[in-house]
Amino acid sequence: MPSSNPNSYIEHITDIEAPIDVVWKVLFDVNDWEWNKWTRLEANSIPAEGVKGNLNASYDGNDEWETFDFNFGEVSSKDYILQWLGSVGPSGCLFSGVHTMELEVISEHKTRLIHSEKFGGLLPALGLGLPYETLDRNYLLMNESLKKFVETKVIDS
Repeated sequence: MPSSNPNSYIEHITDIEAPIDVVWKVLFDVNDWEWNKWTRLEANSIPAEGVKGNLNASYDGNDEWETFDFNFGEVSSKDYILQWLGSVGPSGCLFSGVHTMELEVISEHKTRLIHSEKFGGLLPALGLGLPYETLDRNYLLMNESLKKFVETKVIDS
């Protein structure tokens, strides 16, 4: 789904040496993302479509957080999809983001993480609103951190 605008879409794909149910359990527990120093989701209930929460973003992974409102989009334990949505302005005309983390089975003991965000609105079109290159880097770092956490702390314990 890449676009000609480099600020409109980010995607990173990472293979994790763990069964899909193990990776899903860690990913789905959004209130305990100890593996993630760039993004923290805070929700008052388990993730489900329409549930509101706060997203805390640390662009440098240094515990300096910027907070945004979000709603969960598609959440499916059957299809292993966790999605959250944010927007600014009427109908997201200034900014919208659809952030998706989806898991696929590669084999009984290997899972593929597809981590993406699609941006829309005036600000991304103009390259404004967020540090898109930093986000691109951070989403890759998130994938690598989740992989390391699951493969070393979860699988090895």
